[in-house]
Formats: sequence, C-alpha cells, structure tokens
Amino acid sequence: MRISTKRIAKLTISLFYYFAQRFSRFVLEFTGRSPGRNLVILYYHGIPLAYRSNFARQMESIRRGAQVLPASYRGSLPWGKPNVAITFDDAYVSIAENALPELLGRGFHSTIFVPVGSLGSRPTWPVEDGSLDADETVMSAKQIAPLPSSLVTLGSHTSTHPRLSRVDARNAQEEIEGSRLKLQALTAQQVRLLAFPYGDHDASTIELCKANGYDYVFSVAPDPVDTANSSFVRGRVKVDPFDWPLEFFLKYHGAYAWISQVSSLKQKLRDWRRLREVRRPSYGHPG
Repeated sequence: MRISTKRIAKLTISLFYYFAQRFSRFVLEFTGRSPGRNLVILYYHGIPLAYRSNFARQMESIRRGAQVLPASYRGSLPWGKPNVAITFDDAYVSIAENALPELLGRGFHSTIFVPVGSLGSRPTWPVEDGSLDADETVMSAKQIAPLPSSLVTLGSHTSTHPRLSRVDARNAQEEIEGSRLKLQALTAQQVRLLAFPYGDHDASTIELCKANGYDYVFSVAPDPVDTANSSFVRGRVKVDPFDWPLEFFLKYHGAYAWISQVSSLKQKLRDWRRLREVRRPSYGHPG
C-alpha cells in the first residue's frame, strides 16, 4: 500500500500519545489512584485472501497483548491487558471466508454489521477505485443465517447504506427499523446494535435508533468506550489488514483517540468563527 506523509504523521503523534497515556497511568497508580479502563472497538471492512495472513498476525498480536470482548459489553472491564472488541462493516463474503476462521479458531467474539438491502450482491454504495472493497460481495442470507451466535453478533448497517443525516424521516425509519426487522427474520438473533454508514448521524438519527429498540449505535470516531456509563453512541477506530504492526498495536491500545479530540476542537473553532461572523456589526453607507 502507498505510504503517505499523513499516515506517518498520525503514527508519530499516536506514538507520543501512547507514551503520554502510559506515563499518566503510572502516575495515577504510583499515587494510589485507579486509572480508568476503556474498551477499544476496532472496525474492519473486507479481508481479501491476499491479506488473510496479515489479519492472522494481527489477531495473534491481540491474543498475546489484549483480551477480546463483545462490542456491546457493559459494566466493569477486566484488569490486566487492554480490552478490545472486533467489528466488521458491510458483511462482505471475504469476512466469512478469511476473517471468521481466524477469529473462531482463537475463540474471539466479533460483530458483523449487515446492509440487509444488498444481501448477495455487490455494494450498491460508492466504493473508491483501487480500494480493497472494489471486488467485494455482500454475504447472502444463506451465508449469514448459520453464523454461530455464540461468537458472532449481527447488527444492522441499515438497508441501503445511506448517509442517515441526509434522508427524510420516512426513509430513515425504514433504514433503521426496517433493516433490524429484516435481519432478525433471517436469523435467530435479536438485533440490538447498529453501525452508522460512514459514521454519519445527527441528533434525530440517534433518537430514532433509541425509539426502535437498539441498545447501542456505533460511529467511526476513534474514541475508547467507557463501558461503565450509559453512553448510547460508541466510538470505533478503523483498522486495515495492511496496517503496520506498530500502527495496529497503537490502534488497539487506543492511541489514535487524539484524532477525535482534534476534530472536536476544530469544530468548536469553526462554530466560534461562524458566531463571530453573525455577531459582527454591519455598517451601512449614509444615503
């Protein structure tokens, strides 16, 4: 994969963030205080055959250095190793063929978010040329139905994979409630989780999800999750099977959380500038 300056910069900042977090934890423990524990939720898309060995090495890294929990885990987290959850968006065939054997062989739980309107077909949403998703196919109903519910939780990824903040109320209802009911009809599982396509959502989207029986919804903001609180929206960090070993290590340790903090700061600055423009007095020319 192409190595970009932006990717290296993110890695460098994340490395400093990781050591800063480690130092902070050390200080807290040294002074007799308990550092907080969070769940880092990872999300993949496809795992093509050419990258299965990479994915297997990543899972070995997690097996040695972390403990895997469901993305819906709530309550106090175990002590010791970092706590990680593994999720997949789009329910591609390559997940069933290349990812699940590696996960099930290690007894790792995972969550797959399914776009139920595209079962058995190529993605109906835009896919970038040259991306790993370009040759993917969504799993069929026959492939999804027998997945072992003890280690694989199914969640909704809507019906047609839209940007939910841009659809009207009627279509949003179908995407959110309709997709859940269709997915439940295919399996013996109760569908209580939803991942927003593109991470796109607004306040009305969240309220609609709450009203339609979801326990949690998932964004693409790389925020570690405090499982002891009642936050309805859970953050996730994007990972790829071609991530460098150090890059992957930092991601599952929550060291990319700074990106969300910087994005939030930028948004506040934009809002402040807009407010200044609105409040700026305008002076008319004398007639």
